[in-house]
Amino acid sequence: MTIAEKLRNEGKLEGEREGKLEERKRFIEFIIKNLSKRFGNQLTEEIKDKIRKADEKTIDYIGDNLLEITIEDLKELLK
Repeated sequence: MTIAEKLRNEGKLEGEREGKLEERKRFIEFIIKNLSKRFGNQLTEEIKDKIRKADEKTIDYIGDNLLEITIEDLKELLK
């Protein structure tokens, strides 16, 4: 593999990583927007920040249970 090919591959991988990160951020903001509609003022900025900082497993759980999760469940999950 030539140096040029290696650099192209590295650039491609970096682009894919950035794309996945951006997609993840949009998903998190989608979750927050929908939870805000459900819970209104109960979804505090503190809870929103905890969602933004949550690990992938937690975000996936919240997303999978978006329609059923209660504010109490959410607070417990984000402790």
